[in-house]
Amino acid sequence: MNLNILWFILVAVLILGWSVMDGFDYGVGGLLNFIAKNDGEKRYVMNTIGPVWEGNQVWLILGGGAVFAAFPLVYASIFSGFYLAMMLVVWLIIFRAVSFEFRSKVESAGWRKFWDGDITVTGLGISLLLGVAIANILMGVPLDKGHIDNQSLFSLLNVFGLTGGLISLSMFLMHGSAYLIMKTEGEVQKRARVFAKIFASAYVIFTLLFLSISPIFAPRLLSNSFGIMGDIVPVIMLIGGLGVILSAKSTSDIKPFGYSVVGIIGAVASLGIGIFPDIVPSSINPEYSLNIYNAASNHLTLLVMLIATIIGLPLVLAYAFYAYKKFGLKVKMDESSY
Repeated sequence: MNLNILWFILVAVLILGWSVMDGFDYGVGGLLNFIAKNDGEKRYVMNTIGPVWEGNQVWLILGGGAVFAAFPLVYASIFSGFYLAMMLVVWLIIFRAVSFEFRSKVESAGWRKFWDGDITVTGLGISLLLGVAIANILMGVPLDKGHIDNQSLFSLLNVFGLTGGLISLSMFLMHGSAYLIMKTEGEVQKRARVFAKIFASAYVIFTLLFLSISPIFAPRLLSNSFGIMGDIVPVIMLIGGLGVILSAKSTSDIKPFGYSVVGIIGAVASLGIGIFPDIVPSSINPEYSLNIYNAASNHLTLLVMLIATIIGLPLVLAYAFYAYKKFGLKVKMDESSY
């Protein structure tokens, strides 16, 4: 396997890690003001992600760094047309982080209500905008001969892009609900089971809608490089969503989260297979597309980065394993809680 293909796979793995590990963060945050009925329940919900949300951001940093190092031209071209959208996502991430730190600094109901709203809005906003961006990439962006994308922020808000946004929004809310089933007890868990079924149903519906309009907006997806396998992969998304719907009704606290992970694996695999070997397809001329060869760094850079990844990625995984084992399964509130 050559380094270009290997790095495409590694970037996909990092995106998957971010989607699974940070995805429930955004989902829980987006649900905060809907699933928690009072300040005590809000603190309870926040403490499901409180000890781990900062560590989960590492996956986003790794993914962004990997794209920058392995496929620098992709990084430059994406920011030419998606600059405002991506900066909006960055600001949402910043304000989301601030809300966790500031919420309990002042003993005021109004103060806490403001930051609770911030956690909810940023969680929903990030989940929606990322899906909009990815759907537009799948559809193809107007890259010219110089690999410059001159589209505006509002041009991203097309039918196909918004449908993709609704998929990612429902996916992360499903994932967050499933995570709360696993981490909470009592009334909060009961509500989480209801929300898991609602958002898993929405995820299945929006996925089917996305697949049905793809021949109109993104016909190139029908001629993917993997043939019948590429056509079957989206079924994994549906299996994950349906699994959450069915398991949320059971007494299991872990199965909904497991099926949610399956749904996310299906989504990331569908993304990778749908565009390969391109990374950013051009809607103007296929020859202007950025792929794993013309957008990649030189062989030495890819090799050095591979060695660094082989050393660093196991450390990230070891840290994540330790953190989740340390804080256990169910949340226990104490004086150090948020």
